[in-house]
Amino acid sequence: MHPFFVMAHLLFSIQKTDIMENYFQIKTLRDHILSRISTATSRIHPFTIFISCIGILLAYLTGIYASGSIHSASRWMGAMLSCTSVITVLQMPSYEESIRPSIMRVVGTFLGAVIAYIYLRLLPFSVVGMLCAVFALEALCMLLDIYKYGRIATITMVIILLVKQMSPDSDPITNCSLRFFESAVGVGVGLGVRWTIEKWNAWRHKLLHMGQEGNQNVDMDTMPLRWGHLRVVIVASLGQLTGGALSTLVGVVLPLMQIFEKSHLSSLTQGVLASMSLVGIMVGSIVIGRRSDERGYLHYFRLSPLLILAGAVVALFSSSIVGLAVGLFVMGFGVGGGYSLDSDYISEIMPRRWRLFMVGVAKASSAVGNVVMAFVCFYILRHWSTAYHSNGLFLLVAILAVIMILSSIRFAESPVWLTVHNRQEEAARAVRYFLGGDVKLGDVATRTSSKTSTNDMLRGENLRRVILSGVPWACEGFGVYGVGVFMPTLIMAMGLGKTTSGVEQIATSVELSAYVNIFVAVGFVLGLALVRRWYHVRQQAWGFIGASIGLALLIAAHTMHWPAWVMIVGLIVFELLLNCGPHLVTFILPAQIYPVADRGAGAGIAAACGKAGAVIGVFIMPLLIKWGGITLALAVTASLQIVGAAITLRYGHRIMPPQGMESEWRHDR
Repeated sequence: MHPFFVMAHLLFSIQKTDIMENYFQIKTLRDHILSRISTATSRIHPFTIFISCIGILLAYLTGIYASGSIHSASRWMGAMLSCTSVITVLQMPSYEESIRPSIMRVVGTFLGAVIAYIYLRLLPFSVVGMLCAVFALEALCMLLDIYKYGRIATITMVIILLVKQMSPDSDPITNCSLRFFESAVGVGVGLGVRWTIEKWNAWRHKLLHMGQEGNQNVDMDTMPLRWGHLRVVIVASLGQLTGGALSTLVGVVLPLMQIFEKSHLSSLTQGVLASMSLVGIMVGSIVIGRRSDERGYLHYFRLSPLLILAGAVVALFSSSIVGLAVGLFVMGFGVGGGYSLDSDYISEIMPRRWRLFMVGVAKASSAVGNVVMAFVCFYILRHWSTAYHSNGLFLLVAILAVIMILSSIRFAESPVWLTVHNRQEEAARAVRYFLGGDVKLGDVATRTSSKTSTNDMLRGENLRRVILSGVPWACEGFGVYGVGVFMPTLIMAMGLGKTTSGVEQIATSVELSAYVNIFVAVGFVLGLALVRRWYHVRQQAWGFIGASIGLALLIAAHTMHWPAWVMIVGLIVFELLLNCGPHLVTFILPAQIYPVADRGAGAGIAAACGKAGAVIGVFIMPLLIKWGGITLALAVTASLQIVGAAITLRYGHRIMPPQGMESEWRHDR
């Protein structure tokens, strides 16, 4: 062989070896980094973080409102002192260990307030005097053997002296009393938070290890509820909660934009913007639902909140209609992705007798999102100096997305997906991860992947199932989202809560919306109480009829100029009965009327019909208000509720007879 080729071969071999070594080094480094990240993220406890934030919020509100109402000039200092007290208590490792330090901090705070009062009565403020007071206080804490707990006392005294410098006319006794009150309240809140975290961890540990002391395994289909079940419901419900919050927020942002930022915003444009998130939900549920069958549920379960966060950031910083529309679509896409996975996670982990009920609980969490977002927006609008950047409200959705991301970190793959892909051992590990080491696979182990063609789903008995599950869901979606998203606009159009200021008018309408939305939650609770006792076809049909009666009362009150409380009663009746009946039952009905092999496809078609109705509702509602006022918009909505009731009664008794209800509920065929 020619020497040139020999040399080239040697160089190529050496280079290939170097490349392979570098590849393996990079791979090892990558695996090491991923391992470190996984270990680090496993230390994140979302509940502990959430409770700590709640504690600091309570302390902040104490300083701002409780103290601020007495001495407004020092409210921010009061908030700072309250929050500092909470944080110092939370640094202790346990509740028992925090009791004595907390008492000593209160004693030290009292001493700090007393020393500050004596100083302010005798001498004017000066830096030298403040340092002398600090010296005297810390020496006193050393004498009393509370020095290591006495830092909060020094903080209290310094803040009192600084408040006096900021507000020379303030009364020393008021200044000192408020600062002691704020610090003591902060310590009390910190103790309460520490106690709550400890009790939660103890309860969680008890549920997590329930039954593991014995050697007998339990069947996941017949076992009692454990912490793992509740954990899955809580985490999976966050998607529904975020979706409900987003729909409420869109209804607040659009009138703000119309009044303050883009007065030229047409009814058509409003409809397009309001429908973008719902279009995203519809597309996201279809796309991610299909893709998850290939890649796995867990991957997209974590991707969905990232998409919501990305969409919220785009909407937050966008100044154009196009940017806002893109942000809304991406947020909806992420929410829809969660919708396609949440109920699956719940239904496959729950014991058989709890499956439909817990799926209903997850659906009901959307009402919590509606109510909480409405009250938060009302609070913000009441204290908003300017509304010229209404997009800033999307920061609230970003916060919810971050909570979803943190909650999904410590999660496992779908057992059913693993089983369908012939990974039974991994499915068993996933079940044990959720429920405990003594749990064995139930009917999850027998699940198979069987897809029915679209043509077959639209023929014969399957077509009647599609009509029963899809058309009423579309009618319900039109009412829920058409009225729900534009609730503040409808309230203003009805003339309720009119004020002189645009922001105040919107704030008042949002406040009324929040109170009305409380009955959305009440309706869900009532529906969950009835869903295990009442024939589901009857519950859905009467819910539709009751909702239409509420709208008829609202139309009559508005047309005939009846008192405002009659219109509010009409809205309440509509929301109460719509959510007690169709809004809940349409979500759980597909699981009852489709056989296992067709359940996924049937539920997907039904959900698509529901979102199509929602998209039409939010798109056409501004146009209906423009063409015929509030009367036309409500009349169309009421008519569709009657259509939903008629379809339910026409097909429901044939497809799901009363005598089969109990067996369907208990055995989830």
